Amino acid sequence: MNKIRYIRKRFHDMLQIYVGNDVCLYMKYLYFLDWLFAFLIQGASISDYFGYGFYKKRVNGRNEYITYRRFCKIQNICNKKEDRDLCMNKMKFNKYFFDFLGRKSMDVNNSSFEEFKSFFEKNREVFVKEISSYRGKGVKMYSFDNIDILQLYANLKSEKNSHYILEEKIVQAETLAEFHPWSINTIRIVTLYDNIKDIVYFMSARLRMGNKQNVVDNFHYEGIGANVDIETGIIDSVGYNVRNEFFFNHPITGKQIIGFKIPYWQECKEFVMKAARHIPTVRYVGWDIVLLEGGKFLLVEGNDNADHDFQQLHYRGLWKDYKKILKQLKRDL
Repeated sequence: MNKIRYIRKRFHDMLQIYVGNDVCLYMKYLYFLDWLFAFLIQGASISDYFGYGFYKKRVNGRNEYITYRRFCKIQNICNKKEDRDLCMNKMKFNKYFFDFLGRKSMDVNNSSFEEFKSFFEKNREVFVKEISSYRGKGVKMYSFDNIDILQLYANLKSEKNSHYILEEKIVQAETLAEFHPWSINTIRIVTLYDNIKDIVYFMSARLRMGNKQNVVDNFHYEGIGANVDIETGIIDSVGYNVRNEFFFNHPITGKQIIGFKIPYWQECKEFVMKAARHIPTVRYVGWDIVLLEGGKFLLVEGNDNADHDFQQLHYRGLWKDYKKILKQLKRDL
């Protein structure tokens, strides 16, 4: 029953966001039946159905998009299950990609209070993350000058079902900080890696911007996304959020989104290619990259389950692009 309630609520919420409130009961039933058809044929989730405008598209148009079922297929083909934890577990990721991070981190659960306190004293402002969290959930920033260190340590250690790490704060380039200075505004680049031919394919690129003074820029946590042209590094779309709202300029800072060119774009792509080659058994990854002053790039994290919707919303369907490369990898779809 809980599952049915969730589906009804989710469908109702998405219908309101994308179609509107003035929908008669008859049309609601038609939309619902049409979604069931899209779910069975294309494997579309409710978010896929509304986000990609399936309610306005015919079968051919729907076949252009990566749906949830196709996303699972990509992940299962490309990523070894036993190695996905290298991306999912933040502590393991930080150790495996140490040379790409450019910042210090510490395992809270396996450290003493003196080590914990010393980390704060040296770095002053620190991010606290749960090692298995996703979409920015549970990420918080603390300042040494404004907290009770002993109480924070006790609170983190007392959560028996959680495992926390500390990370040194990143100081991003001013040109990207101008979008939303309260968060690190990252570049999300999704790659497929052919580890036989040693070719890194760039599947999509998007700039992620925080909003509402949140400390994270995640799209599903009030963030704003915008498409980046892979060849030029220029943002070629307006900004958008998960509620289907559009922005020519950032709603808080007013910085123009469309037309912005990410500096050192070629160097960014070279950095990502190096990261992709570093984990050859996890070949589908969404890389979150931050630009520092002077053209240096750091890796925030790599996502073996990079959201398919974030890549395609308000852009175009990418299923044919993926399918072509997966065939080149000589794997059955």
